[in-house]
Amino acid sequence: MPDFTSLGKLYADVCVTYATLSVSYFILSRSEPFSSNGDIWKRIAFGLIAGVAALFLSQDRLMLNDNVYYSFEMLPMILVTFFGGWLSGLSCYVLLFVLNGGYSINNLLIGCIMLGLFLFRVWRQRRHRVFYITLLLVGLARIALVSSLYGMVVPWATLVLYQLLAAGCMILCYHALNFKEIYMKKVFAIRVKAATDPLTQISNRASLDYRLSIQQTHRQSCGLIIIDIDNFKRVNDTHGHLIGDRVLSDVGRVLRNVTRSKDFAGRYGGEEFLVITGAYEPEAVMAIAERLRQEIEQSQMILEDGSELKVTASVGVSLYLPGMQIRKAIKLADEALYKAKHQGKNQVVASSILQFARLGDRGRKR
Repeated sequence: MPDFTSLGKLYADVCVTYATLSVSYFILSRSEPFSSNGDIWKRIAFGLIAGVAALFLSQDRLMLNDNVYYSFEMLPMILVTFFGGWLSGLSCYVLLFVLNGGYSINNLLIGCIMLGLFLFRVWRQRRHRVFYITLLLVGLARIALVSSLYGMVVPWATLVLYQLLAAGCMILCYHALNFKEIYMKKVFAIRVKAATDPLTQISNRASLDYRLSIQQTHRQSCGLIIIDIDNFKRVNDTHGHLIGDRVLSDVGRVLRNVTRSKDFAGRYGGEEFLVITGAYEPEAVMAIAERLRQEIEQSQMILEDGSELKVTASVGVSLYLPGMQIRKAIKLADEALYKAKHQGKNQVVASSILQFARLGDRGRKR
């Protein structure tokens, strides 16, 4: 019996396939779960890592004739296509094609099979049933292509045994990766839930405090915008706490829609909200603050009796600059907010710290 059927070889191939894909999947899921529609560089990296595993697996071969052989090299290639999409599968195939024979008959046959996976977009309909059907069709296609075009010199019993062993290895790795994917998605779901205010669906106080500590630790300059809903107690007393909750929810929606991806918005407590801006230039921070104030003022809520409810907000703006204590920067924003309240509400007031914004360049140069 050929050496590829030995338990040692099978164990090594399974370990190489799963360990390589599992570790790379975990590393690529540090900030968010890896998926077939994630960042392009992550999908390419996933494919290239799988290509390295495929090169290792291609060393143990079952020669069907002088030109074509079977190996487990397609295992990581098919798996990354299911989990990373066509870009991962193509990256894996290109690496194997370049480093393992180029325009060889074996690589061209593998390319035909991979093209079929791409055309059917198996990653978009990834279910266990689809995977098993794909596994069966790939096995039959390989046998049909080789036997019809070139013939085989190995016994059919050996060929069938090889396909069964390859399928078993593929199934084991597929379900292990599928379990890891489910686990990672649950971890991130729990993380998001723990960091999100359930009423406004933006970051909670704990997330804001953590982000502020990161800004200070890394001495990263930023803008700080504190928003306080005007006369919120009157809303609760007049319309009830359910309407008050709707007002808070609407303000949270405004912050989600208006703030940019590099900004960080959250509920700071009660009817107060805090926005940490990526920019610290006074004009940019004030423009964001004014736009938030206008959006809150222009939003309206239709009550059950058909009447409209509008709210306004007072806004205080300050900066965090390298060398400051973050609590001092927050205090300056609070003082600016206090002035906005006492100057008539529904306005943006900037702290005097904004005139020292150029000092923020010290953090940028680090």
